[in-house]
Amino acid sequence: MNITSRISRWLLGGFVATIYFMVYLPIALVVLTSFNETTITTLPIESYSLKWFGALLENSRTLSSLWSSLMLGVSASTLATIIGLLAGLAVVRHRFRGRQFFLALLILPMVAPGIVLGVSLLMFARFIGFKTGFAALLLGHILLALPYCTFIIISSLARFDRTLEDAARGLGASEARVLWRVTLPNIMPGIIGALLFGFTISIGEFVVSFFLTSPGFTTLPIRIYSIVKVGITPEINAVSSLVLAATFILTLTAVYLTWSRRSN
Repeated sequence: MNITSRISRWLLGGFVATIYFMVYLPIALVVLTSFNETTITTLPIESYSLKWFGALLENSRTLSSLWSSLMLGVSASTLATIIGLLAGLAVVRHRFRGRQFFLALLILPMVAPGIVLGVSLLMFARFIGFKTGFAALLLGHILLALPYCTFIIISSLARFDRTLEDAARGLGASEARVLWRVTLPNIMPGIIGALLFGFTISIGEFVVSFFLTSPGFTTLPIRIYSIVKVGITPEINAVSSLVLAATFILTLTAVYLTWSRRSN
C-alpha cells in the first residue's frame, strides 16, 4: 500500500469518525445527564443518581402522555401490520394491473415531508368528520407505519418456500387452512418484526402528531416538546433516555426477526 492510499484511508476514516461523533455525541450527552443528581447540568458530572427516573413516576401528566403513546402505538402498529399483511400477500402472490403504481404509492409516506403529511391528514380528518385526538392520530400513525410493515412482510413472503403450501394443498387443505397453518407460522418472525417496527415509528412520531393531537389526548413527544419550551431538565433527559432505550431494543429485535432464517 503506497503512502497516498494510506493517507486517503486515514482521511476517509477521520471524516467518518467526525460525522459519527457529531451525530451521536448529543444523544450520549442526553443519556449521561439523565443520571445527574443535580438539577443544573454540568460536565463533568460530580454525582450520579436515579432520582430523575423516580421523579417520572410522580409526574401524572407525563405518565398519562406515555400511556397515550403506548395505547396509540399498539393500536396503530397492529392495524398497520394487518393491512400490510393483506397488501403483502396481494403484491407477492398476484400480478395485477397497477401493481407498480401501488408500490410507488406505498412508498410516498416514507419520503413525503412530515409537515405536508400533517397538514394533509388534518384536512382529511376534518373532511371525514374526525376530530383531532385519538381517531385522527390513529389514522396518521397507521399511514406512517404502513409502508414499513408492508415491506417487511413482503420481504418475509419473498423468502418463504411456497412448496410447503403446494404440499399442504396436495394433502387436501383449503386455501384458508394453508394460510393459517402453513404460511402465517412460517412468516411469523417477519410479522412480529413488522409489528415492532410499526410501534417504534409510532412511539417517536412528532410532526404528524403535532397537527392531530388534542388537549384531551397528548402523546409523549408532544408532552416533551411542551416541557422543553420552558426549559430542559434532567427529568426530560430521563424520559428521552427511556424512549431511546426502548426504541433501540425494539428496532434491533425487529431487524433480527425480519432477517431471521426462521422466516424462510
